[in-house]
Amino acid sequence: MQWIVVCDLDGSLMPPSSGLRVSQEVEKRLIRLQEKGHVVILNSARIFQGVYPLARQIQMDRFGGYVISANGCHVYDMAKEEVVLTKRIKKEEAFYLWEVANQMGLGLGFSQPDYFVCNRMSEGFSLDQKNCEVDYIITENPEKYCQNEIVKCAVSQTEEKLVELSDRFCREVNEHTHMEVIKSTPLLYDMIQKGVSKHKTLEELMKRHGWTWDQVTAIGDGISDLETLRMAGYSASLESAKKECQTVADIVVPSCFEDGCVVWLDRLLEETHVFD
Repeated sequence: MQWIVVCDLDGSLMPPSSGLRVSQEVEKRLIRLQEKGHVVILNSARIFQGVYPLARQIQMDRFGGYVISANGCHVYDMAKEEVVLTKRIKKEEAFYLWEVANQMGLGLGFSQPDYFVCNRMSEGFSLDQKNCEVDYIITENPEKYCQNEIVKCAVSQTEEKLVELSDRFCREVNEHTHMEVIKSTPLLYDMIQKGVSKHKTLEELMKRHGWTWDQVTAIGDGISDLETLRMAGYSASLESAKKECQTVADIVVPSCFEDGCVVWLDRLLEETHVFD
């Protein structure tokens, strides 16, 4: 059977906000799985520029597979080297939130192919920058640098400031846009098109290929991974993951990221799991 190996990044393949690449041990095993004919899908909340370098590290440009980024809003075919699916945000809504964030003293930004555009370099953006192979442009004129579609916005500040202004900002998003807020980290919240999720986009991709859930093996740690872990034929979660993920996963592996991932990947390579 050809397996579809679905990997969350932060908190699953690697420690949260730990950079652009996985450990050599994880890299070696993901490459070996692809050599055996299995398909790897990286499914992350990160923007594309924060996932693509890892895809190249594990040679997906050689084997194929897909990068699902921005919480399901952007899908890139590594074999064809092209974007095959996007869930766009209306630019006028993004610019509206830009003004709201300015009034509240929050950082707000969005990704473009060659750079990330933001109104200020707040604490959350500084931390997130090391996870992306992209330059940051700080500007008071977002329209000038918005040459391509927007699939995700992000608002960032200190944890205390975000908590203080969370209800007010979320109300603006709900009442004046077609977006929803995802509280990705204590320092950074994402806004994506309403109704989009990592799981729904994965399902859409699976239908295009005729893949079934019994072909899927997945690793994840957060609520956005929960439904994929529940549906997968064989799923893994770490001891450091959300309790809900541990409950639905077939195997809970050590919270040391390299050791935990290696346990899961070795079981796939050795075919010691049940995939019938």
